Amino acid sequence: MRRVCGGWKWVGWWLVVLGLQGCGTPFPSRPPAGALADGLTAETLFQRCLAVHGGDLRDAAGDLNLSIAGTWDTLIQKIQPLISDAAFRVTSQERTRAGGALYTVRYEGPAGIKKVVRTADAIEVYYNGVRENDLARLQATALTADAYQLFHFSPSFLVWRGATFVRLADTSEAGVTYHRLLATVRPGFGFSPEDQVVLWIDSTTLRLFRVHMTLEGFASTRGAHVDTTFLEYRKVGRYLMPVSFNERVRGPLRINAHRWQLTGIDVGRGWTDAEVSGPDFTGRAAPPASPLVPPVETAR
Repeated sequence: MRRVCGGWKWVGWWLVVLGLQGCGTPFPSRPPAGALADGLTAETLFQRCLAVHGGDLRDAAGDLNLSIAGTWDTLIQKIQPLISDAAFRVTSQERTRAGGALYTVRYEGPAGIKKVVRTADAIEVYYNGVRENDLARLQATALTADAYQLFHFSPSFLVWRGATFVRLADTSEAGVTYHRLLATVRPGFGFSPEDQVVLWIDSTTLRLFRVHMTLEGFASTRGAHVDTTFLEYRKVGRYLMPVSFNERVRGPLRINAHRWQLTGIDVGRGWTDAEVSGPDFTGRAAPPASPLVPPVETAR
């Protein structure tokens, strides 16, 4: 197997034959030489974005419960089978306490049920009720569990991780100008001590439009970076929650990865840690999240 575009050493020459768009672009990390014309600091822009999203989700009453459904691109399943885990990760139920102390997921797919219990310093994974001990699977699952907290709970997740921010140059896409902030996250995603995330913030609405992140927590993704665009939002109480997502690999290759949407949200069930622990949800954690009904709002 030959190395293609550097980075993922297991990516073979056959990917080129499949017609990939080519090598990815470098991860954006260079701040402008001087202050930008508007004079706004990175921290000021982040705090304004956080406020537009309703503030820190830790102020919400009780637990958060989500239902999710999605589709994986065929190629990403082939080149990253442990990350996609597509035989199990088709639909899911998430149960979490805001703040990152406890995040749990029950995935379901054609091969059965995958259950994940993620805490600040540990991970448990069960496949069809049997606890998984393979280190590679645990590392891959820890990375995805942390990444999806970023996707679903941004920008609150960055507050929970104590992220620090540097402002990058603004950019434009489809006629919209975006402020960009480079966040350093410690610990990073999964078993990584550090990762970086670039936030794209709509310069008019101050909503978060996209996150672009490194993936240092798993051997086969080290050196790679992906972005996830928030396509639609929904108000849940005072909070603005993204409900439709598109994830793409940006480097070392450029391919589509995963598209998914929230199909249900509810808060404050009052489940206990015991009801979300172990190989399946029980008690108040077990029912699906309440169905999401219109209207939703586009990210722009």
